[in-house]
Amino acid sequence: MLDARAIELYLDALFETLYLVFGTGIFVLVIGFIIGFILYATEPKSPFQLPKGFQVLHRIIASINDIARSIPFIILLIMMIPVTRAFVGTILGPTAALPSLIISASPFFARVVHMALKEVTYESIEALKSMGATQRTTVRIIVKEALPALVSGYTLTLVTLVGFIAAAAVIGAGGLAYLAYEYGKFGNNYPLMYLSIVTILLIVFVIQITGDVLSRALNHRTEKGA
Repeated sequence: MLDARAIELYLDALFETLYLVFGTGIFVLVIGFIIGFILYATEPKSPFQLPKGFQVLHRIIASINDIARSIPFIILLIMMIPVTRAFVGTILGPTAALPSLIISASPFFARVVHMALKEVTYESIEALKSMGATQRTTVRIIVKEALPALVSGYTLTLVTLVGFIAAAAVIGAGGLAYLAYEYGKFGNNYPLMYLSIVTILLIVFVIQITGDVLSRALNHRTEKGA
């Protein structure tokens, strides 16, 4: 039943879900972009023409990133229990799920960033070099050209995070998925369960639509500015 207590639980769970998605999303945006840009800048055919020693760094970072990306989230969640307990003090609740979510999603977004930057055409980069563009200007233009793909990739990352959060609910991470699991399986409060599930789907829908609209808008601006 959707009584006052159920509504209170629902609102608390909604806040926890938004906290997990967008709180994690901020860290993933920064960490993933830095790792992805380093992968792009240090690869053998990088437009920055770094010394060959950086190619070793590229292989090391790429290998670590791929290994971290290939670990199933639920396994990573279990592996992170001692670390989470040491830093957070508990393995329950939304904050306890943050380290695992960040570590799992950042390599995913880093690969997205790497691929998006590689989509910038060779002709655009050569044109910048011929005009004597500085390294800072080159970086700014490359990121601007890749922005639509970066936004699309970040949108996909946030949607994937919602799925990770649902998996984390099994060990008590909180949020709407945890509420649906607890009150659907054990509490027999099916209206609350379905309300939670529909809200999760709406969150995914809003993230996806917002990302698609923003990506298309940026793509049009890039084409006009080209």
